[in-house]
Amino acid sequence: MLSKLIGQLFGGAGGQGAAAANNQTDALAPIAGVSLEKYAELCAKMANTPNDDAAFAAVAEQNGVSRADWTAARAGWNARMEDTATAGTVALAYMPLYQAALTKYGGERATATFEEYIEMSAMINTDLRGENARSKDFDAMYARFGINPQKWSQISTDWVDRLTKDPPLGAEFGEKCRARIKQLDEEHLARLGS
Repeated sequence: MLSKLIGQLFGGAGGQGAAAANNQTDALAPIAGVSLEKYAELCAKMANTPNDDAAFAAVAEQNGVSRADWTAARAGWNARMEDTATAGTVALAYMPLYQAALTKYGGERATATFEEYIEMSAMINTDLRGENARSKDFDAMYARFGINPQKWSQISTDWVDRLTKDPPLGAEFGEKCRARIKQLDEEHLARLGS
């Protein structure tokens, strides 16, 4: 899920990144001179940039990374996060770096109440399968709560950390979220039947 989110945020993987990871014994080795730390910093600085390759390249260039190196690094880091041989290592190292960089460079940290996080989570999950499945529409959730993928990443990371550290709250979240998913699924099926 993390690699898909990162891929959605910062573009798809290219073949050169997978080759770079295969040719190196260290999944965390820099790509085109861009360390994972620098990549996380650049991604955070691009958090409020339009989803446009030229805009991303401009931010990279303003931070000392050429367009060619940014393109190679972006493709390479995304490939490593999608490759089952390296994904766990890279994603686990990346997320704290990215979250810290978002806090430093991405503006005010996004937050959500417990109830909002339940609703957000329920909107992007469903128990329905097949032709009657309810869409897991991230864009609708983002629009409803006035956030973007980067802000969702902050909110979700903070809540997962909190729920993991507080098992009773985690259990309450699971129960309430499952109930809300069921309710949204039932509303969806009722709309289909009308």
